Amino acid sequence: MDDARARVPNEACGLIAGDGKTIQSAIPLSNAAPSKRSSFTFEPNEQLGALKRLDAGNLVWMGVYHSHPNSAAIPSSADLEGACDHGLLQLIVSLQKSKPELQLWRIGASGVAPLELIFDTQTDAGYDETALSQQQRAAILAAAIISMMLMIAISFALLPPAPEITPFP
Repeated sequence: MDDARARVPNEACGLIAGDGKTIQSAIPLSNAAPSKRSSFTFEPNEQLGALKRLDAGNLVWMGVYHSHPNSAAIPSSADLEGACDHGLLQLIVSLQKSKPELQLWRIGASGVAPLELIFDTQTDAGYDETALSQQQRAAILAAAIISMMLMIAISFALLPPAPEITPFP
């Protein structure tokens, strides 16, 4: 997500790697596409160097990640055309909304299938799904203030009328 945010308005891209079942690492790569805002392409020598580092670190190349700065985390026609059927995954990071959205996909000759992406919150300290944005905190504070004002107004409306005071003779 950090790489995707840092490269706006262009698409970010890189490799994802792990033990074959769990993604443990993301390696950012330069986007060599002619139209970086709407597509991504790896520079072959840089990709080869990254694959060698994965091999040296005993990590399995599991797929690629890239961002969609202005669209949903759904494979575009360019993503589908560029995908090869080697069992690799595609992780798409959408920055279309205020909170990044991630979706994992398997794209192959047999079709396109979304996969469940589960975060291990104990090892992923950089991703906090429970964190509230400044706008969300402001909305909660405004709702609390309005609720308190309504409760006070209703309390006054439910009070019985004051007794009539008669003057002393």
